[in-house]
Amino acid sequence: MSDEADDDTVPTGRSGVDPLIAYPTESTGMTGQIERPGDGTPWWFIPTMFAIALGFIALLAYISESRSGNDSVVSEAAADSAVTDTSQDDAARSDGTDPAVGASTPDSDDSARTGSGVTDATEPTSAAPTTVDPLIADLPDPGVVRLGAAEFDIVSVCEVHHPYEPVDTDTEVSSYFFFAAGERGLVERVVNEDGDRAIRRVGEIVTSSPDVTVIGDAGAFSAAFVGGDVVVNPTESSESGCADRVVTNAPGQLAEPHIQIVLDVCVADDGPAGTTIAGLISEGGRFEIPQAGGELAEIVFERGPDDLLRTSAPATILRTDEQVSASGVVSNGVDDLDITIDIDRSIVDDARACTDADRL
Repeated sequence: MSDEADDDTVPTGRSGVDPLIAYPTESTGMTGQIERPGDGTPWWFIPTMFAIALGFIALLAYISESRSGNDSVVSEAAADSAVTDTSQDDAARSDGTDPAVGASTPDSDDSARTGSGVTDATEPTSAAPTTVDPLIADLPDPGVVRLGAAEFDIVSVCEVHHPYEPVDTDTEVSSYFFFAAGERGLVERVVNEDGDRAIRRVGEIVTSSPDVTVIGDAGAFSAAFVGGDVVVNPTESSESGCADRVVTNAPGQLAEPHIQIVLDVCVADDGPAGTTIAGLISEGGRFEIPQAGGELAEIVFERGPDDLLRTSAPATILRTDEQVSASGVVSNGVDDLDITIDIDRSIVDDARACTDADRL
């Protein structure tokens, strides 16, 4: 194929050749820099709009807070105004003036002339009447037991004792010991699910009464017995001496103890045989600890009238600076009981001498 002939009408001088190819445009370094919509937006426009939006939000919050504060001020002012108006109305009424018209009524004028019907706003109101148990006036002195017409000082006390704890925490026993004409005396109040009853023991006589009346709220009570009522008025400051105890248990059943409180202790001199510690305990029980010396002794336990249990083998008695303890197994031939007696050492050392009435 031969080349096409030259053509003087085209820039290349050759016919059929694209002039852009024949005369290419030189590079200017601006390749791709085509103007696009939005490229003319200044750089500070968007941050400025964001700052304006934050300022508008802050302005709305300030306006809302200002309105809330104004509402509170208005409410307080209205409340103060209402209190002032009420006080003025009360003052007007106390002066005999009708607050609605601001003038004295005929009734108030008549009252003012007669000197009656005027109420002093500062006059104190009378206190509500209080109810006083009328039986309190008939109580003996605090710390005294009254048997019929005779009165005796309470020597020792243990109040609100739970004898079957921890198995039974509902039964409560309060014991009050005294001497009546040289004999041991005991009055107890027993409260349990069966009710409220009292027990009285003087010497060997033990009686019970279900007729208990609580007097006041300081622990006083009365009980009706054959031969005369019993009235107990303990002192509020009486120390509850429940520390000295006799604990009995069925052998091997240490989880179900029966705990009785030692209320009185005396010591008897048995001559060459040694000495005997004798005590009276709550619920009308008694015990004796004959001791020949050393760490061996005997225990005699009166569980109830005509029910004596005693050790068949020597019991153990221990003395420390704080306590005298005796323990063993007592039996009446039918029932066996583990028994432990703990008494404060100072009580034993300072005990009075036993009388014949104290012995079993």
